[in-house]
Amino acid sequence: MLPKSVLKRVIMEAQEGELPRLVRRDLRVDLGVGKAIALVGPRRAGKTFFLYQVMGDLIKKGVERERIVYINFEDERIMPFRREDFSGLLDSYYELYPEMRGKRVYFFLDEVQNTVGWEVAVRRFQEREGIQVFITGSSSKLLSEEISTSLRGRTLLYEIQPFSFLELLRARGIEVGEREIHSSARYRILKYFEEYMRFGGFPEVVMVEDTNTKIRILQEYLRTIYLRDIIDRYSVRNRSALRDLIRYVISHTSQPFTLRRYHRAIKQLYPLGIKTLQRYLDYLQDVRLAFFVEKYGKLKEQMRNPRKVYLIDVGFRHATGFYTSEDLGILAENVVFLRLRERSLENPLLKIYYYKGRREVDFVVVEGKDVKEAIQVSWDIDLSREREYEGAVEAAKKLKLDRVLILTLEEEGEENIEGITLEVKPLWKWLVGF
Repeated sequence: MLPKSVLKRVIMEAQEGELPRLVRRDLRVDLGVGKAIALVGPRRAGKTFFLYQVMGDLIKKGVERERIVYINFEDERIMPFRREDFSGLLDSYYELYPEMRGKRVYFFLDEVQNTVGWEVAVRRFQEREGIQVFITGSSSKLLSEEISTSLRGRTLLYEIQPFSFLELLRARGIEVGEREIHSSARYRILKYFEEYMRFGGFPEVVMVEDTNTKIRILQEYLRTIYLRDIIDRYSVRNRSALRDLIRYVISHTSQPFTLRRYHRAIKQLYPLGIKTLQRYLDYLQDVRLAFFVEKYGKLKEQMRNPRKVYLIDVGFRHATGFYTSEDLGILAENVVFLRLRERSLENPLLKIYYYKGRREVDFVVVEGKDVKEAIQVSWDIDLSREREYEGAVEAAKKLKLDRVLILTLEEEGEENIEGITLEVKPLWKWLVGF
C-alpha cells in the first residue's frame, strides 16, 4: 500500500500549484445531476487541461481550493496504484482536512485507466462519500463503453476532440466577432485556417511553430497512441497488416470504403479473413482514429452501400505524406464532419449520414427521426457548379428540405432553384459561426 505521506504530498502539491494557462474549450459539462463525470478522447486531445478548466470555474464560483483534489495516475510516485490505495487516498485527504467531512469535495482522477479497482472506488466516492468525481481515460486505453458498463448508469460521459477551428483561433489569441470578420484580422483568420487544414487541431501541434516539428509530433502520435496502443490493447498479431490498414484509411479520407474491396486488394499480401479485417476497423473506431458514415436511408440500404471514412484529425493525412494542394476539398469535407461530430457530441440525438441518389450530397444531419439539414462541400465550386446544384436540389426534394448549405473556399451568396434555397458560404465562416 502506498505511504500516506506520499499521497498527502501529491494532494498538497496539486493544491498549492498555480493552474496553468489554458485555451478555453467549448465543451460544457452538467455538474448538477449527482453522477460521476467521465471524460474520454484520444491522448493529447486536451482532457487534462479541460479538467483544469473545470477546476478554475469551480474556484471562480467560490469553491475553496482545499475542496479540489487532483490526482494524475501517470505520476510515477504513485505507480502502481492498487485497489486498496483508493482508501488510503481518501484517508490522506481527510487527515489533511478533517473539517471537510460532510462538505462537497471534488476529486479529479486523471488517466484513471492506469489504476486497478477504479470502478469500485468511483462508485463509493460518488455515492457513499458524497464526493463529486471526475475521471478521464484515453480512448486507446479505456473505451467509453467500458466506463458505462463499469459504472452502470452512475456516470455522465463526455468526449473531447482535438481543437476545433474556433478553439485554434482562441489558442492563437483571436476571438472572432463581427468586426474581425470584416477587418484586417480576417487575413490572420484565413492564415490559421490554412494551417488548420494542413496540420489539424491537436493542441500540442497547434502551439508549435515549426512545420517539421508539427509533422514529427503527428507521426509520433500515429506510432504510439494509435498503432502501438492498438497492438498492445488488442494483442494484434499481424502488425504490418494493421499498419497498412491505417495508412489506407488515412489515404482514403472522405471517400467510400468497402471492406470486401479492400480485402481483395490485400489478400495476396496478408492472408487475413474479412472478419479479422472488420475487427481491425472496429479497433480504429474504438480508439477514435477513424469514423465511418453510412448512407441515409433504410437499414438494408445502409448495409448494401459503402461507408465513408473520416479521421479524428486532418493533420494525419499530411503527416503520412498523402497531402497535396489538390486534396483540399477532401480535407475540407473531413473538417466539416468533425464540426458536425462535435455538434453530435453536444446533442446525443443528432446522427450524421451522407445522401446518395443520382447525385451525392456529403452530409445529412438527422435529429431523432427529423432531417434537419443537408450540407454539400464544394471547395472550388466553379469547376462543378451545375453538378453540385443539381445534387443539392435533388437531395432537398427527397429529404423534404427547403434549403441546402454549400460550403466553399471563398464564394458566398444565395440562389433559388425550383423553390430550393442554395446557401453558398465559405467554410471558414461556417466554422466560426458566421
